[in-house]
Amino acid sequence: MNGQPGGPMQQGTYASAPAAAAATASSPRGLPQQQQPQPQQQPPPPPAQQQQQQPLTATQRLSAINEKSWLQMGNLAEYLNDTDRAMASYENALRHNPNEDFAKAVEYFHRIVNLDGSNGEIWGAIGNCYLMLDELPKAYQAYQQAIYHLPDPKEPKLWYGIGILYDRYGSYDHAEEAFGAVMRMDPHFDKATEIYFRLGIIHKCQGRYEQSLQCFNFILKDPPKPLTEIDIWFQIGNVYELQKDYAHARDAYERVLQENPEHGRVLQQLGALFFQPNTNLTNVDAAIQLLSRAIEIDKDKVEAHTWYLLGRCYMAQRLYNKAYEAYQQAVYRDGNNATYWCSIGVLYYQINQYRDALDAYSRAIRINPYLSEVWFDLGALYEACNNQVNDAY
Repeated sequence: MNGQPGGPMQQGTYASAPAAAAATASSPRGLPQQQQPQPQQQPPPPPAQQQQQQPLTATQRLSAINEKSWLQMGNLAEYLNDTDRAMASYENALRHNPNEDFAKAVEYFHRIVNLDGSNGEIWGAIGNCYLMLDELPKAYQAYQQAIYHLPDPKEPKLWYGIGILYDRYGSYDHAEEAFGAVMRMDPHFDKATEIYFRLGIIHKCQGRYEQSLQCFNFILKDPPKPLTEIDIWFQIGNVYELQKDYAHARDAYERVLQENPEHGRVLQQLGALFFQPNTNLTNVDAAIQLLSRAIEIDKDKVEAHTWYLLGRCYMAQRLYNKAYEAYQQAVYRDGNNATYWCSIGVLYYQINQYRDALDAYSRAIRINPYLSEVWFDLGALYEACNNQVNDAY
């Protein structure tokens, strides 16, 4: 075994059932195996300020002393072959490790399983620690051991961790099965709202928009910490947008702006909605206003895509100088985006700067030769240049 998701691992004879309101999975099957804008060089980041270590409080010092003492007792008990006392000492050392030092916790847990390798509960805890450390292959192996050694693997916390592991790997079907199993084992699981949020995201990624909306609406009034109600409204708006239900998407985004008028991401999304052609919401002037507000609010953190959308809006109004400036900001932030360079080529084509258009299209093709629209635009360019029809084909 190499620690990568492979064939499913059975947890036993666990009956299948629908997963709460949105999950429809079966029982968990186990872990699956120029003149054209140039991107400028980013200035080096400012030197990080050295963080001064804060002095420990009296309680923290006492916990550190206790942790060290229990660790020494565990070492002594292990040396004397007193397995039970060694395990108890290491577990006490963990209880005095309040800073969620997962690397240290893994070290202690491994000491325990070295004494008793059949302790499935400890293997599950090791898997959780590796998950927090983002060491997914090691988490996968630990969870396998946990399922193998637990006398009854129907433990909600274990399958909650496995569900997150699946989610991190992008194995959404298996993540849905694991999260659904948690809710069937314990409908009042303490992280139920987080599970529904994750299921909402999973269903959205799978294109199962109605199920996604069910999950988000279910937790709207009680979102998992640290998320708030406006975070859920944003997700709801995003799902409606993906469904091309632009009116409901607008309503959801405006609910967010009622609570936070300077939510840059929502301003961007609303601007993109108003720029959508041939809809009841199409309003390029409103789109420019919203996108400009988003840029003004997040000046230093604004995304390249926001500038790109603003450039598209200016192109629609034939404001080529402003479009050029916006596209330049976009490629400054993301110079390897073929779509951006293709749009720059279109701009040059519109103002009859064919040589510059050719340079921009060539740049786009070098980045992504499979972008169909750039080949179409390049063909139109060749046809426009002295009627070079053969080159166009």
